[in-house]
Amino acid sequence: MPKLISYFRQNPRQLSNYLPRWERFVFFAETNGRPATGSLLIPVTAERSIATDKDIMPPGALALIVNSFPYPNGSGKLESRLVNRFVLDQDTGNAIKGPGRVDYFMGSGQLAGDRAGISGGNGLLFYLLLKE
Repeated sequence: MPKLISYFRQNPRQLSNYLPRWERFVFFAETNGRPATGSLLIPVTAERSIATDKDIMPPGALALIVNSFPYPNGSGKLESRLVNRFVLDQDTGNAIKGPGRVDYFMGSGQLAGDRAGISGGNGLLFYLLLKE
């Protein structure tokens, strides 16, 4: 993501050429200080809310995520750290289709954007469901 941002800052005319082709590009709405809201119409929580394909995954379900995410180290640089935590499935999106696809909400602001821009990879997601 940082390389893409740099390219488009240097070549702003290319935005109208490339953005319509990129289905994963997301536009965020300005909330004027209000919390970001997911598809369940409730505020999402940084590092505790995920988005999945709701044709497959249950909305609002509790899950355990195991993956590496970037965090600032003592010198301010981002480094990968393993995370094991409970999350709530509170959102969806046009590019989140099929099994094995999860978006992890990093939060709002510059640091969250920087972290999200270099996040990715394979992890584990376990849903906690009632047995009938």
